[in-house]
This record gives sequence, C-alpha cells and structure tokens, in this order.
Amino acid sequence: MVYFYDDPVQMEPLVIDSFRPGFNDLIGLAAELSEASACLDATLVPATARSLSALVENMNCYYSNLIEGHKTLPIDIEHALHEATDKLATKDLQSLAFAHIEADRWAKQQSLDQQSLLPFLLDVHRVFGQHLPDELLKLGDDSVMTPGEFRKKEVMVGRHLAPKAERLDRFLDRYALVYGRRLESARKGGMAKLDGIVASFAAHHRLAWIHPFLDGNGRVARITLDAMLRTCGVNNACLWSMSRGFAKTSDAYKARLACADEPRMGDLDGRGNLSETRLAEFCTYALQTAIDQAKYMESMFALGSFQARAEGYFRRVRFDLKPESVHLFLHAFVMGEFERGEAARLTGLNERTARDVLGRLVDEGFLLSDSPKGKVRVGFPVHSLGSLLPNLYPAGDVDISAEQLKQLVRAKKDNALARNQLGKKSGSK
Repeated sequence: MVYFYDDPVQMEPLVIDSFRPGFNDLIGLAAELSEASACLDATLVPATARSLSALVENMNCYYSNLIEGHKTLPIDIEHALHEATDKLATKDLQSLAFAHIEADRWAKQQSLDQQSLLPFLLDVHRVFGQHLPDELLKLGDDSVMTPGEFRKKEVMVGRHLAPKAERLDRFLDRYALVYGRRLESARKGGMAKLDGIVASFAAHHRLAWIHPFLDGNGRVARITLDAMLRTCGVNNACLWSMSRGFAKTSDAYKARLACADEPRMGDLDGRGNLSETRLAEFCTYALQTAIDQAKYMESMFALGSFQARAEGYFRRVRFDLKPESVHLFLHAFVMGEFERGEAARLTGLNERTARDVLGRLVDEGFLLSDSPKGKVRVGFPVHSLGSLLPNLYPAGDVDISAEQLKQLVRAKKDNALARNQLGKKSGSK
C-alpha cells in the first residue's frame, strides 16, 4: 500500500521553537550571518554594489542550474542576456539561463508576508516557465508543465513521496501561515529578525518537501529563500550567492535535505511527525554555508587585495590594453561612478588617448553606463573574472577565446544601440 501525506500536521515541526535544544546555536549563527552580510554591504559604494548585484544574478543562475544538473557556462549566460548566438546546441541552456535571471529579477522587486507568499511562489514559477521553449516544458511522461500552476498529480522525489495533490492546498496554506508570520515579525528586528532568518532556512526544506510543482521546484525554492532572507534584512543588495554555497557543497546540500525528510527519531526528537533534529541540522548546515559565502565575497572585495589583483590583471595579463586603464577601473570601483570627461585627468593621458582607453573599457564591460554619454561605473566582465575574482566560478569556466570576446562585445553594442533607439522612440511619443 502506498502511503500519502494528506494532513499538514504530518510536516511538523515547521520551525525550531525557542525552548528546544539547538535553538540558541541557530540564533547565534543567524546573528553571525546578519553581521557578515552587513559588513559586505558596507564595503561597497552603491554604484559598485549595483554592478556586483548583476554579477551575482548570473552566479545564481549558473550555480542553481548546476545543482539541477545543467552546466550553463558564464559566457552562455552572457550570450543569453544579449541574444548574441544562434548555436542550436546551446539554445536550451541559454533559455534556462534567461528564464532563471528573469525570475530572479522579478523576485527582487517583491515583498513577502503571509498573504503574498503563495502568490509569490506561483509567480516565480510562471515567470521562469514563460521564458522556456515548449521542449523544456515537456516532462518525462510526455505531459506538459503549465507555468504558474501547482501540480495536480502525485510525485516522488528520491525516496520521498510528496503530499497528495488533492490535499496540496492544505499543506501550502499551513506553510504560508507559519512562515509568513515569521517574515512579518522579522521586520521588527532584534530576536524576531534572527528567528525569521532561521525559519527561512527551515522553510526552504519544507517547500522542497511539499514539492508543489511538477518541475522547477529547486529553482523556485532557492529564489524564494533569497527573497525570504531579504525580507529579514539579509543580503538586501544581493551581493553574495546562496546558490553558489549550495552548489559548492552539492553532496552535503542534497544529503541534508534528504535527511530532514526523516520521521521523528524517538521521544527526545521533538513532538512533530518529522525529525526536529534533522531539520535543525539542515538549518545549521545552510546557515554556515551562507556565512561562508558572505565572508568570501567580503574578502574578494577588500580594497587592498582587489586593487592588487586589478593592477596585476591590467599590467601583466592584458598587454593589449594601456596600463593606465587600471586607474579608470579602480576609480570607478572605489568612487562608484565618474563623468567620462574625467578620463584624461585620471589617467594623465591626452584627451583623445584617454577617450580611446575609456571607450575600450566600456566596450569590454569593465565600465558600464546607462546611456551613451552618461556617467560610468565599474563592471565585472566574464572574461576577467579568473584574474579579478578568482574561484568565483570553477577554474576554466570563465575562459573565453578572442573570437568569443569579439562576438560578445559586438552583441553588447548591438543590444545597447537597440535599447537607445527604443528609448528615443518612446521619448518622441
């Protein structure tokens, strides 16, 4: 006889209560994460943080896809965003990349509470799915997934038989009630904030346990975790990647998720149907992973070490660029943005040469601007990451050929031109 979960009480406990063993240790880790993330936020000026946030979007996509068994190279993600390739072999992966980033960007604009939590899940799934080709919406049994729709049939994930489809709404209502209230309380700060952070990681497991969609649950769950943490005041600027941490410890991530599916192990293991000990262990693992990621990014962007890497890159790796390029790049990194007309003063070159140096940096993405003549801010182009931000991606995954770089620069120019023309047309109406 197949045993289905059909009552929300069967997924208790949903949180680690304050009187339970291990609660204080989890709160301590939540405080450490909050502090580490805040320190990173304070390291960068807003314009530089904006550029890093865009890089983290790509990282979330790369690592979340990697967890799901799809290796979408950073250069493919760049191509997807700029629609720069017609290679049939990579179209599916690029569609996945574009869909994930669109869903991630949409989620950043949302605020979570008890009432919005379930609509948020549906909308993340809808935004992700609506950017996928029909081929990627087909499931193994030849059925087709509808983006933005909770599943209507039974599913089994590994050894875990997810809750019965006809009772799914009851589990989701309980999920939204418990975690939505924790998120609302977290806005008050203090202990409620720390409790909300811990609850966000517990919610990540329980959402995976419920498995509300036929496909795409992992990506939706990770995007939702990021949104929950932002609601709790952690990683508001999106400067570090939880998905990177999970992917770097992929075996532990999947094992901890599976272990938290286990039933209660005796009288000392809480009072719910599922194991409180295993849920606490998952939250501990996830919190430690998050702390590692926040601290790693802070170390990467510490001014002294970043300046040394930048100077080494522009003066010893990129012989085709004038060595004065590093002055413009680092000035943008430290100050946030500057007027294009300052290039000559900052480099000590004559106006024409300085303009050419700045133009080359803009073409390759080392400097970014919202308009052809507007201020420039720092950028972190994919082909430079191996030197500027080592170990951000696995070795070799950010290596691109000279021809690929030319194609990418051309695509960015075409994309910028198209946006500029569209802006002029809109302005003339």
